[in-house]
Parts: sequence; C-alpha cells; structure tokens
Amino acid sequence: MPGEGFSTTPLSARWRSNGIEGITSGSKSILRHLGENAELHVAGGRLTRGDGYGTASRGARQALARVGAILRLRQHNRYYVHASAVVNDKGLAYVFVGESGSGKSTLAFALARVGWTILGDDGVVLEPLADTVLAHGWRSRSLISSSLAFAFPELRGRESEAIAGDGRARIPVDLPSAAHARLAALVFIRQSPHGFLRPCGQSTALTGLIRQSPWVLLGDASSAEHFEALGRIAGSVPSFEFVHGSDELLRIREFFDPAA
Repeated sequence: MPGEGFSTTPLSARWRSNGIEGITSGSKSILRHLGENAELHVAGGRLTRGDGYGTASRGARQALARVGAILRLRQHNRYYVHASAVVNDKGLAYVFVGESGSGKSTLAFALARVGWTILGDDGVVLEPLADTVLAHGWRSRSLISSSLAFAFPELRGRESEAIAGDGRARIPVDLPSAAHARLAALVFIRQSPHGFLRPCGQSTALTGLIRQSPWVLLGDASSAEHFEALGRIAGSVPSFEFVHGSDELLRIREFFDPAA
C-alpha cells in the first residue's frame, strides 16, 4: 500500500506501493518497478509497456500489472480494496477489510471450510451500481499460515509446503471460487484475545475503506469519483467491526452462518 514518500499536489503525485513507484498527473500515471527499473504507463484506461518492461522478470511485470490494473479499474467505476471476500449459499458477499496480518485470509478460509465460496484472498474489487454493490474477485491464490493447524487439522503435516522465506509460513491452498456477487456486508477486522462482533457507523466504514483503498488520495482525475464511490459503498450495506482470536475462529459459523 502507499506508504512513506506518498504525497500529493493539485497537479501531480509521487507515491509508492509494494515496490512500485508511481508518478500520477491528471489521468496519466507512470509506474516504475524499483528493483528492476522497468516501466508501465497508464493513460486513458489503457496499459502501455515502458522502458525495461520487455526484459524485466515475470515477478516485476506482474507487480507492475497489478498496480496498473488497480488504477485502470478506477476509470471504470471499479475500486480495489485490500480485503478478502466470501460468498454464502444465498449468493451474497461478505468482505473482510483489514491491515496485513489481521486475519483476512484466515477468516475467508474458515468460512470456505463450511461451504462458502472464496471471492478474494487479499483483494476485492467493488463496483457501486444504482441499486446495489457488486463485489468482484481479485485473482490470487489462498495462503493460510501453517500455525493455524490447531483450527484447521488438514494443515497438519504440510509445513514443508510453506512458501520459502514467508515470515508467516503460509501454505497455498486450492478452494472453490466465485467471479462476483452482490455485497451483503463490510466487516472490518483485527485480532485480539478478547473478541466481539458489533455494528459500526458509516463514517467508520468509510475511513476503513479509504485506509485499504488509498489510491483515492492520489489527487488525480479519478480521485473525486473514487471518494464518492467509497462513500456510497459505505452507506449502502451494513458494516461491522469484528475483533477475533482463536475462540472466534473456532466458532466462526456462529457469527456469520447462524442458521447452520
């Protein structure tokens, strides 16, 4: 997400996101991979290869394309949010919004184990329409920490499958996925030994969405529409704060699938 060095002016913004430096002016952005000095340009809703892109590694190209797609989608009324999402048996999406390490993937996996469908593991795209909000999947493989074997017995004995160098020793898992669904609720999450689920207000929801969709702050040609869209999303569905620990994880159905 944009961090240190992120600043805006009325005419342009220089920012960074996961190893990508961006310079945005008006409706145009130049994206540069900091490790390999490869560029990708975004203009008029299109992505164009820049210097060094053709010889860059696959990982660098994927990182550039990911950020480029996020900016491009903004010009089509679709807004990326750092979140996970699942779809229940009624075809409704629940989106878990939170910081890295807050348990987004874990909660989505816990609900997938009881029959829900994965919509996104680490990102979701929200599209506000006249009478509803659609949640679109953001393609990425589900990753679950091997330390959660106490709650998910099927992870036992799979520690060797954890991604090399990953600080959370996460294991890739294959789960049934959905392409899109109507948004039912926003759930803002964090971890704590003492858990609870409670409603939160529209202003709290909007603040949480901005934190996890910070491209709204670029000050470019799409920022005003981005902000207005996040406000409509925050006001269109119920929002909740979910503080969770191991006990809430083991009782996940009681919170989000009470009829089961």
